[in-house]
Amino acid sequence: MENFQRGRFNWQMLELPDGITTSNGNWYHITRDGIENYVPGLLKNRPLERIIQEADAWVKSSDGFSLMLFFIVVFFGVTPWLAAAISLVFYFLWYFNTGVFVNVTSTPIAKLLNKDGVVYGVSAIFLIGISINEITAGMGISVEFNAIWYGLILFFLYKVGLLRLMIEFTRKKFFGQPKVSKEDRILNMLLIRYGMKYGILTGEVNEMEKELVRIVNYHKQKKK
Repeated sequence: MENFQRGRFNWQMLELPDGITTSNGNWYHITRDGIENYVPGLLKNRPLERIIQEADAWVKSSDGFSLMLFFIVVFFGVTPWLAAAISLVFYFLWYFNTGVFVNVTSTPIAKLLNKDGVVYGVSAIFLIGISINEITAGMGISVEFNAIWYGLILFFLYKVGLLRLMIEFTRKKFFGQPKVSKEDRILNMLLIRYGMKYGILTGEVNEMEKELVRIVNYHKQKKK
């Protein structure tokens, strides 16, 4: 079992009887045994820690992809407000449909854009480039200076997680807690993809969902 350690910023996970939680604040309502039963033999080919870390990256992938999209679009000459609108639309489409895009091939990209150093570094380069207009002009790129304010706002909405928190609050407030969480749906799809990659037949999706619901109910009863 991998335990949380104080004073470290490295990604970590913790296995519990009623699921797996990570240092990113994500909770997966399935256990090591549940995964082994669902995709027999997968954990011999792919360590559990790596699978959960990849699932974490996909859960937060809408943040990194949307922010990078804004910078790319604005550097192609699109007005800042339109670039921000495109980025936000993309964010919502990706956020609510992440499971559809999950695949093994693109996982390294999702993990890369989930790293703080990469996001902070790329954002700093783009924002500094925008603020020093002579540099972008010398590259033949014309960018409006107010793009920096749009970029900063989107940075806080995405990277800090403010937009994600607002979405989750709104969903729970008006639609209630979903039977199967986004994290569990993404992990389920990742397990299916790995099962296909290694030629392992996965169990019935309905059985996987029953296991997720069982652990969620166990967790709720434990709180009482």
